[in-house]
Amino acid sequence: MLGKKKICSLLCASLLAVAVPTVSEAAAAAPKALDGFFKQVRQQNDMGKDEGGEYELLHQRWAGLAVDKDIRSRYPELAAAIERRTQADWDRVQKDRKSMTEDARHFRQDVPHYYHPFAQNVDVLMRRADNYVVSYLEMEATDGAGAHGMYGWQGVNLNTLNGEELALAHVVKDTGKLTKLIVSQLKKDYPHAHFMDMEKQVKSMALQRKLNWTLDPRGITFYFNPYEIAPYAEGLLTVTILYQEHPQLFHEAYLQTPQEYAQPFPSDYPLVTSLKDNSWRDVIAVREQRRKLYVELNGKETVWDVPMKDLQPVLIHMKDKKNYLYIDGRTPEGTRQTIVFKLQRDKVQHVGTLPYTFQHKIAVSPTEQEYWRFLTNPNGFYIDRNATVSSPAKTDICAVGDDGLLTFG
Repeated sequence: MLGKKKICSLLCASLLAVAVPTVSEAAAAAPKALDGFFKQVRQQNDMGKDEGGEYELLHQRWAGLAVDKDIRSRYPELAAAIERRTQADWDRVQKDRKSMTEDARHFRQDVPHYYHPFAQNVDVLMRRADNYVVSYLEMEATDGAGAHGMYGWQGVNLNTLNGEELALAHVVKDTGKLTKLIVSQLKKDYPHAHFMDMEKQVKSMALQRKLNWTLDPRGITFYFNPYEIAPYAEGLLTVTILYQEHPQLFHEAYLQTPQEYAQPFPSDYPLVTSLKDNSWRDVIAVREQRRKLYVELNGKETVWDVPMKDLQPVLIHMKDKKNYLYIDGRTPEGTRQTIVFKLQRDKVQHVGTLPYTFQHKIAVSPTEQEYWRFLTNPNGFYIDRNATVSSPAKTDICAVGDDGLLTFG
């Protein structure tokens, strides 16, 4: 009769064999980037009334991940999994809305001199989308009666074929070694941070399977929300480990990566990747300040006199290893445009400015319905041309050409 440890080992091995393609299968079919993911935005304001008139109780903005009809047709189980999760989140937010409006009403009555409207902002952001993995972030920030608001990110990683959530053990062979790498990289990336028992906390989270992560086209990123390993003032901390830095750490199937892809990333957090698909770490950061646009690549910052806000950057990596940066932003006039840069290891070069945006609006009485398309496949995606006096808004299907600009088809 087999012992418990032996049975457990055999069971774990069999589960991994089912979850992860064999080396030959992975080599025969490397992942291919997918398009067809977007977020749907809903905004709601709840108002109250007192002797002074009307006042705002709660401003709530919610964005949930959705898929187009092509993804729904080709990957029905994935689509169903995403839609179930999105619906559950919408239902949760509606419960939050009721409780937060009541809390705001009482707060105004109790401390009118300190009162401010409550706020909840729920958002999503794609990290990777191909026929192996769909990985994205659920992001939330709230502000209420406390001394400061609270925020956090949660990674979601799904098997594209069956919609099932991936466990970290499906991707990583050695959790102990992974933990050491995370701790080492945290110290390197945040040398001045005031950690709170960071090594102990990371090890504990790993043992309890509570590490928070997403898969990127060229690596795996871990997220540590405020108070998890550091004080609130340190903010949200992220660590990226590239596949090619430690290839022996990952199951072979996940070392296969798309030859071309597009990766959205937050404008207020750097993206760590490998522009040449090797073990070299490239760090890209984007920000706007004082009506100027700043792009930092590997510690070298370039400034453009371009006044844009609400930046939505996307890294685009082509088969020939050319890399471009698309930054969708809002101009002072209120319209949106996309600025294109070519990225090389030592410089950032402006390629052109496109009168296009990934924001899509539909007039639905009495308000507008807002969508955001995620650019994840540079070889075919939808983008909206801005409306002008002489030309109405139009949705085009495009690809990224050899020069980094759009081709149409």
